[in-house]
Amino acid sequence: MAPAQQPITTSGGNRLAGIEGLRALAAGSILAYHVWLFDGGGRVGAGGPAEAGFENLAHGVTLFFALSGFLLYRPFAAAIARAQPLPSVRAYLRNRALRIMPAYWAILLVTALVLGTAAVRDESGALGHGALTDPVLLGQSALLLQGYDPATVAIGIAPAWSLAVEAVFYVLLALLVAVVAAAARGRPVRSRRVLVLLLPALLLLLVGLSGKYVAGVVLDGSPGDGWSSNWYSVVERSFWANADLFSFGMVAAVVHTEVVDGRLVLPRGWRPAALGVAAAIFAASAATLDGGQLTYLPQNTAVALAAALLVAAACFPTVAGARAPRLRRLLEGRALVVVGIGSYSVFLWHVPVIHWLADHGTMRGGWAGLGLNLALTALVVGALSAVTYRFVEAPALRRKRRHDEEPAPLVAPRPAVP
Repeated sequence: MAPAQQPITTSGGNRLAGIEGLRALAAGSILAYHVWLFDGGGRVGAGGPAEAGFENLAHGVTLFFALSGFLLYRPFAAAIARAQPLPSVRAYLRNRALRIMPAYWAILLVTALVLGTAAVRDESGALGHGALTDPVLLGQSALLLQGYDPATVAIGIAPAWSLAVEAVFYVLLALLVAVVAAAARGRPVRSRRVLVLLLPALLLLLVGLSGKYVAGVVLDGSPGDGWSSNWYSVVERSFWANADLFSFGMVAAVVHTEVVDGRLVLPRGWRPAALGVAAAIFAASAATLDGGQLTYLPQNTAVALAAALLVAAACFPTVAGARAPRLRRLLEGRALVVVGIGSYSVFLWHVPVIHWLADHGTMRGGWAGLGLNLALTALVVGALSAVTYRFVEAPALRRKRRHDEEPAPLVAPRPAVP
């Protein structure tokens, strides 16, 4: 029988506490990295310790992947663990499309046809930026198909290579859930269903590691060279080489359900320990990576583990009456929550805006210039993101069916099976 359940606390409503703050951190770190990379100011601190710090800000993408693994697997994992009916897969896929495509299409069209700062390749295959008016290339980008051909990899909105990876995960997750649900259906003991729930995460870990092996060994790639017009870049920027970055978030989703249901009691002091391990991994990554922050290198997989530990420390429940962890209180600050709500638009807008500002001579060099560049970019991107959220994202989100971003019940009914 299940152990007695302990009530838990949350932030209220249908939102997991800490999630928006984590999204804000992910989007903000990526924006800061790209301002440093593309602002035309000479990449201050290049060649020194500061360079490693800036380059590792790109791991905000890894945090986004870990969040997706956690948030999207959680409702399905909870239903299967509890032997309850699955949420609608059809509604889930519809919701995912409504979440990502309207804003992406709107920002892509403005970037490609109005600002003229889309990522494009010249006749030699070199990646630059400018107007993207070719209807075929624009269509490939709109359908997130640009990453499957060396001649078009990374065109359109350059950071959207990760959006294409996410889209593959969305579809594959639905298939994996169907398989896992069928495998768990004949298992009356919950602990065995939980073990089955961990298999998709193991599968994605192995898939991602195999993709990294092919990119780094078979295709003999070089760290930091994932933007070239070659097959190495195609593989490095594909779901195949990034599947492992979702796996640890999926494990966190399974563990979260066990904690919520009172079937697993984590030891006292686990949050500081988890944060300490995560910090150590990030520090080791910053010390050892050289221009290869999102590549086949094993540090990338380790950072995904660190990201999942950060998610767990921020979002796992506390016993009723206990004060919310300090990390969660920080992440629930109003400013971070507001940025987190608009983080998707921030992610899509920021590189096109950085290029536009640099092209118009508004960026400055040096450390003081970097601070001004960050402030100016944040101001412009924030304004555009607010407009996009108000007129594109929010109307699409209102059409979503309730499913994928609502937490499972705070305390699940006691299952009828052992």
